[in-house]
Amino acid sequence: MKIVVFGASGGTGQELVKQASALGHEVTAFVRNPDRVTGRDRLRVVVGDARNSHAVATAIAGQQAVLSALGARSLANDSLLPRSMALILSAMQQNGVRRLIVLGASGVWPDAGKRLSPAMQFLLRAVAATVLRRPFRSQRRMQELIRASDTDWTVIQPPRLLDQPGRGRYRVDGEALPGGGTRIARADVAAFMLAQLTSDAWVRQSPFVSW
Repeated sequence: MKIVVFGASGGTGQELVKQASALGHEVTAFVRNPDRVTGRDRLRVVVGDARNSHAVATAIAGQQAVLSALGARSLANDSLLPRSMALILSAMQQNGVRRLIVLGASGVWPDAGKRLSPAMQFLLRAVAATVLRRPFRSQRRMQELIRASDTDWTVIQPPRLLDQPGRGRYRVDGEALPGGGTRIARADVAAFMLAQLTSDAWVRQSPFVSW
């Protein structure tokens, strides 16, 4: 399948590119800095800013699916995700691309931790209201745009992401994080995201995934 990965130079984005290439997909990596992309001989690399409509449209043209692992590099940046997603959705419509798979964040939604311990629920609420207040606000705005679109979208909602080898297994829930599910490796999140390319089980839904 021909796919484009936005945020391909980030931690989860790099996993998406690596695993998608290994699965035989034709991958376009959209990045701001091409030096952060490895294995470029097997990729089409588009260098640009996700807030630039022409660059986004160029990357999406001819694709069969769009995956996004975009994330701001600063806790103070709360505009990247909604601005870039608006352009992605517009380019998808213009090019007749329907499948959209996006990395979200479970802490955005108040009920996400309802199956966790009371202490962990309190911690999540405190972090969401302070340190991650602006990034989570950006995430909510992005997800609202996605949900209002007519694309075949899936937004994956993980807890804390770890930069370590995946386990090759994970739990998925449609309403909240599975009990005790407070972390997961980026590699396993990427694997779940890529699995959605050949499944309609979570189309127009926001599944929570964790170990």
